[in-house]
Amino acid sequence: MWGRSNIGKTVEELTDHLRLVDHVRALQDGQKEIAEAIRAVNQRLTSIEAEFRVLKAETQRDALREVQHAVQGVQGSVHDELTRMATRLVVLEQALRREVVRQQAPAAASRAAPVPRSDGAK
Repeated sequence: MWGRSNIGKTVEELTDHLRLVDHVRALQDGQKEIAEAIRAVNQRLTSIEAEFRVLKAETQRDALREVQHAVQGVQGSVHDELTRMATRLVVLEQALRREVVRQQAPAAASRAAPVPRSDGAK
């Protein structure tokens, strides 16, 4: 019944089946490795995204500080210029008042003292 050819065929089929089982196991192991690699890459990407968020926030903070320093510098310059202009205005006002007083002094002196008449009459 069981001739050598039948036994040979059965052994071949059994060998093929065992090879298939080994291949399936190898494929399953490969799938597990790929899944683990994908998880590792996903974790790394998540970590990189978090690092980029931190870097972006730090960059924005640094840029804001630079802008703030620039604005403060401009404000300081404007304040200094306004102070100089106010000082100049005060000096000009004082000079104008002195000039007005000087111009009024001769006029007041001429009104206070009678001007002698050239014809000798009082």
